[in-house]
Formats: sequence, C-alpha cells, structure tokens
Amino acid sequence: MKSVKQLFVLLFVVTLTFNLTYAQDDQPKMFIVHTDNVNFDMMQQYEEMSQKMKAMFVKHNVQDMSWTTVSIEDGRYVHVSPIENMADLDKNPMAAVFEKEGDEVQKMFEKMDECYDSHSNSIVHYVSDLSYNPEGYSTKDMNDREYHFLYYSPKNGKAIQEAMKKVKALFTEKGVKNGYSVFHSGFGSEESYYMVSVAGKDAVHIAMTGKENDEALGDERKAVFFNLIQLTSRYDQVNGQIRPDLSYYPKTEE
Repeated sequence: MKSVKQLFVLLFVVTLTFNLTYAQDDQPKMFIVHTDNVNFDMMQQYEEMSQKMKAMFVKHNVQDMSWTTVSIEDGRYVHVSPIENMADLDKNPMAAVFEKEGDEVQKMFEKMDECYDSHSNSIVHYVSDLSYNPEGYSTKDMNDREYHFLYYSPKNGKAIQEAMKKVKALFTEKGVKNGYSVFHSGFGSEESYYMVSVAGKDAVHIAMTGKENDEALGDERKAVFFNLIQLTSRYDQVNGQIRPDLSYYPKTEE
C-alpha cells in the first residue's frame, strides 16, 4: 500500500463484514472501508502477505483493532472495520505490532505494495431502519455475499429513502424469512448510494432464497421494487466472499 503506515493506522482495522456477524443489537453503525484493487497475477502474493499480517496480530493478540476482509470477484479486496466516530481515525492500532515486529512489518507492507496499482478509502453507515432482520434470521456460516448498489442523485435522497422503507414494510408484512442489511455511503464516496447486502452459503443458496422471497412477496413486489429502482441513477451488483482466513478478531482478554 502506498503511504502504507498511515493507511493501516487509519484504515486496516475490521463482517462489507459488510456482513457483519454481529447480533442486531450490537451491530456497529459506522465503518471505515479500505479497498485494494489487486492485479490478478498478484493475488497469491497479496493473500500471503495478508495472512502474514493476520499471523502477527494473532501472535500478539492485539486488542485495539480487528478487521473483516471481503474478496470481490473483480480482484478487489475490501477491508471493513467498525468505528465509534471520526475521532477513532486518530488512533494508532498498528503501534503494538510495529514495536514488536519492527522491520518485518515494513517488509511485508512493501511486498503488498507490489500487488496493486490503486486503492481507495471511505466510510459507510449501517442503516438499521432500512435493514430487514426477521426473528431467527442469522448469517452464521454464510460467507457468500451479493451486494446491490443503488446510486442516486441528491435530489432523490428523501424519495429513495421512503421507497426503501416501503420495501422493508412489504418484507415485514409478508413475513419473509430471509433478511438483508442496508448501508449508506459516507465520507470519501464519490456518489451517494445505498448498498443492500444479501448473505448466503454460496451462489446457489442466494439464488434459492431470492426465489423464496419472490414467492412470499407475490406480485405486489413489482410495483414496490419499480418505485425504488426508478429513483436510482444507476445500479450495480457485486458478488464477493467473506474471508475468515484473512480477517482478524482478537481473543477477549479476561
């Protein structure tokens, strides 16, 4: 990573998770996101260095940071971390590892630098009022993700929020068993968007639950979904995987 020390201090800290394997009441509300656009021929090296990074944190059981890594089908690796507020960006969670590992950390970062030509940083917000989490629903053992990005013009901000509330209301009314999480773009994003995260065990499972949802929602869904999609400036679907092997969560100190 370029300016790698600063970036990891600020950004390489968390489940796009955008998953996020938290109980609903414990769900963080704000996340810092760092995306590396890794070259396909350098993926193996990047993952090796990411595993080395994780091993250092496991070795020292660093308490002040954790991260969830999501690998996207187009070569992006997205690292997501919960934060309480913007003041958290002033903290230095890497200090303990730099102090104990020294030059090894710098060498590792330099090897990661070789793996990609660009990266980006942004903040996203979890929107509990628009997310649908029916009783008994859990994303445990569901590491595949289908992300739906709904971009919109500022003039449509209020209208698209209301349209998404109607989608949730329909899911609630029909008693749909499968949930979804909604995130909103924040600082560092070039465009305004809502991202809907759908979890599954694999692509087939996601497709199957999608079909179940359609059957439960019935024909009423068509008008409700159209009311939403007509307010977008563009739409994008991205598929990815939560990577437990590249993610780090510290053991709780007793």
